[in-house]
Amino acid sequence: MTAAKNDKLTIRDIAALAGVSAGTVSRAMNGQPGVGASTRARIAEIIAEHGFRVDPTARQLSTGRSRTLGVLFPLHASEVVLHPVYPALLGALGDAAERAGYDLLLLTMSGQKSAHVLDTVTRRRVDGVVLPAAGARDPIIKQLVALGAPTVLIGHRSTLPGVGWVDCTHDVAAAELTQLMLDAGRRSLVLLNGPTHVSACKLRSAGFWSAIKAAGDISARETSVPFDTAAAAAAALDLLRGDNPPDAIVCASDTIAAGVLDAARTLGLSVPDDLAVSGFDDRSFAVHTHPALTTVRMPLHDTGHAAAHMLFAMLGDEPLTSRRIILPTEVVIRDSTPQP
Repeated sequence: MTAAKNDKLTIRDIAALAGVSAGTVSRAMNGQPGVGASTRARIAEIIAEHGFRVDPTARQLSTGRSRTLGVLFPLHASEVVLHPVYPALLGALGDAAERAGYDLLLLTMSGQKSAHVLDTVTRRRVDGVVLPAAGARDPIIKQLVALGAPTVLIGHRSTLPGVGWVDCTHDVAAAELTQLMLDAGRRSLVLLNGPTHVSACKLRSAGFWSAIKAAGDISARETSVPFDTAAAAAAALDLLRGDNPPDAIVCASDTIAAGVLDAARTLGLSVPDDLAVSGFDDRSFAVHTHPALTTVRMPLHDTGHAAAHMLFAMLGDEPLTSRRIILPTEVVIRDSTPQP
């Protein structure tokens, strides 16, 4: 059979030219398994030769799928781009989506203006949504579920039926950092935590206090500050000038830890001799602080990859093994804490 190059060519025409079924052509075009390498190459060659393009409207009508995934942040776009963690997650999600033949649609929502997002998800027939920053009880989660949109959270362990999530061992890492301080002989500890509504901060608090409780007679406090260096420095100055100054501060982020290091310098304290300091996130600047910052490296690429593949599975593209995934973190010991 021969077919001319024109805009009317269909998947069935491509299948006939390749000597395969239309379903095989569809799987090959969408990067799905079940197509041999030689067959995939032959289909790609025929598609290129005839300049074939799928009509996205026709594809949506025939399959009910747009091959579009939404990634929703309850933030302004500028906040997403400048965030220390979200660009890496977005990159991992985008890479996985591209390999699987999906487009990625970035959705942002400042305040409580969810109506526009829900309208976009419906209008664009978004197949599923990943939420890297929504709180576990954020109303948008139930609203997306009510629309029938498969939903995966990152960093928040929801108990809602049908909602998947991917997280990492914030609590285990915080306990390990706290134990590191205790093993070095520190007996007056502070957890300088982030905002109390953030799920990761709740887990980091739980890890800190579990290690303190196991240690017994230890002086320990917890204070919450924004993820802001100046605010952290001000809080650290108050703590270090107080009646019972800490000899170790476990920080919920590297940004907070940078503020603590600033406060220590202001007061002429030696880190880690007078004050041990640890961070969380292993941001790029952590190795360049003075001294270099002990911190926690989070599996950002693996987290984004796992969230994407969980969503693919919820959409029926691959087997669904779990809706709950917890990935390991890694404590990175540098010079801001005593060496073990």
